[in-house]
Amino acid sequence: MGRPRAPRQKRLTQNQRFAIVRKRAEGVPIEDLAREFGVTTRSIFYTLKADQSRKLDARVRSELVNVRLTPKELARFDAVLTRHDIASRAEGLRRLIYASNDLFVPDDEMANQMQGLSASLNRTGNNVNQIAQRLNEAKRQGKTPPYGNSAHGQVRALAGLIFDIADQVQDMAQRRRSALSGEVARVLGGIADGPE
Repeated sequence: MGRPRAPRQKRLTQNQRFAIVRKRAEGVPIEDLAREFGVTTRSIFYTLKADQSRKLDARVRSELVNVRLTPKELARFDAVLTRHDIASRAEGLRRLIYASNDLFVPDDEMANQMQGLSASLNRTGNNVNQIAQRLNEAKRQGKTPPYGNSAHGQVRALAGLIFDIADQVQDMAQRRRSALSGEVARVLGGIADGPE
């Protein structure tokens, strides 16, 4: 009669290995992991070491990015991916991440224009405050407010300026959105693919 065989070591699945790494990062003791997954502590150590080695190899995709979306947002993203013939959400996100240095840059021209518009709005706000102050003073003194045709013309001019500024802001936002849409389309079209 021969020697009894040692029990065969259980082989972990890839999902189990990922779960072990995640749970260990959350502080679960190695002995508990070994019990939970039905393996030796040595297997747990080996799994953790293999994961560390894998992460050191920059070519291996080991990091996970999670994002929550509404069903409507996800449907829009899927439609964009379909339009650009991209097979998976992961590939679409990967392309956007590779190109993030070009996509997420401040628009200096727009920032300068916004500073100018902000100064114009401040001046307009000061003028409106002065008009309100004069009307309130006249009311407190029991006088008829000094609000004639010229004052009415000034208020209309201020309102027109505010509407012009609002139109300019909307126009700048639309131009920025169009520029970003063009960049995203270029990236998703494969021009800015990163290394695989």
